[in-house]
Amino acid sequence: MKKTLWSVCTLTLLASLILLGRPATARAAEGDDQARLERLEHRLNELAQRQEQMMNRLGAPAERRSQMASPEGSPLRPQLAPPAAPPTAPAAPAANRACKGLHDLLGMLFFIGMICNILLAVWIFTDIRKRGEGSGIFIVLALFAGIPSAIIYALTRIGDRKP
Repeated sequence: MKKTLWSVCTLTLLASLILLGRPATARAAEGDDQARLERLEHRLNELAQRQEQMMNRLGAPAERRSQMASPEGSPLRPQLAPPAAPPTAPAAPAANRACKGLHDLLGMLFFIGMICNILLAVWIFTDIRKRGEGSGIFIVLALFAGIPSAIIYALTRIGDRKP
């Protein structure tokens, strides 16, 4: 049984490495690259023209507009000024603090629950090893389900006692 299980696990691992390890095609045909590059340039020019129109509508200064166009007249990417520092926000309202506190509490409870599940799995593992009988499925169940699986294991263990 163990030999069969190991061979199935090995085959599964090998198959996943083959399927996930295949190299993806890195390049398309050269003609496709050229056409794509032309479409991107055309789209960039359209966006630059729209930006120029928006700047004209908003009444941007002429020197700013002249910086956006190259000497040949084809638009370039504008040199944007660094964004202004955001205004300092007032202290968080009580609702935001309460929400953060609840989030922290739930995170701590989740962490404690995971620790308990791990400790229950260790207990089940050592008990199975000590008794020399039992199923390893209870270890996996203890990691995911925690206390209910430990109760089921304990009931199974009590039922296995020989009179």
